[in-house]
Amino acid sequence: MKFFFCFLLGAGMTAAGLISVSSAELRVPEIPSEPALRPVSGSLKAGYSTNYEFRGLIPGGCNPVAPLRLDLRSDLNDRYSLILALNEEIFLGHPAVDLENETMVDVGLQRKFGKGSYAALSFRANDGGLAGFASERLFGNGGTTYETALILRHDLGFLPGFYAQGSAAYSFYGITGWWFDMCTGSDFRMTENLYLGFKFGAVLSSSYWPSGSNGWQSLYFRVTASYRLSGHVFMEPFVGLHWLGKGAHGVNRVYGRMLVKGNSWVTGVSLVYAF
Repeated sequence: MKFFFCFLLGAGMTAAGLISVSSAELRVPEIPSEPALRPVSGSLKAGYSTNYEFRGLIPGGCNPVAPLRLDLRSDLNDRYSLILALNEEIFLGHPAVDLENETMVDVGLQRKFGKGSYAALSFRANDGGLAGFASERLFGNGGTTYETALILRHDLGFLPGFYAQGSAAYSFYGITGWWFDMCTGSDFRMTENLYLGFKFGAVLSSSYWPSGSNGWQSLYFRVTASYRLSGHVFMEPFVGLHWLGKGAHGVNRVYGRMLVKGNSWVTGVSLVYAF
């Protein structure tokens, strides 16, 4: 744990020295619409969700969470940007599965390919949450995991804000194995202050869980509204539905209890400051 938080401090200092960046979550950050390069841009988000989510999976008996997230980006030139994401999932109450609050740092490089195509390569460190629990209980390692991730995104021109995206993440410490997330969706402007987005995706794993627990993990669908309250401040309610896949059912069989839930609704709301 001490090493992990030393790593977080070092990553933060490095990012500050490089002026800062934005996120490489399951989605590549938007490129600013104005032609001028932006040395600092991003968002700060705090909210509430009825469930903790991990790669489309929802742990069984998990209490509501208060997610906090900081996304930063620094444009190096018209093609390359440094990106940084810091995320904290605070569990409100004690989950039925013995999970600890999840802390994540994601540092990487984003590149633009022509109009509407982007790629990001990043390094992620994760402490706690479902990954940390599985690392400790299923594999006897520590509660910290490390991985590298590649995210590809292409904006499609035939619908407003429509895009297709895929990501591949390889975990090499704590747990070893692959995660794949493929999604499509749209983010578009409804009125001067109201934005609407939807996303549909599928999540798969390979060699990540014990034998018989990999393959299709989940399908998910999410709708998000974003309403400008004032200036750069937005309110973002959302609702999502998750369908459990064959591989995730295998995780429950291997563990001998309901580690992850079946079909589940998730709702929540966030307050966002964009800069």
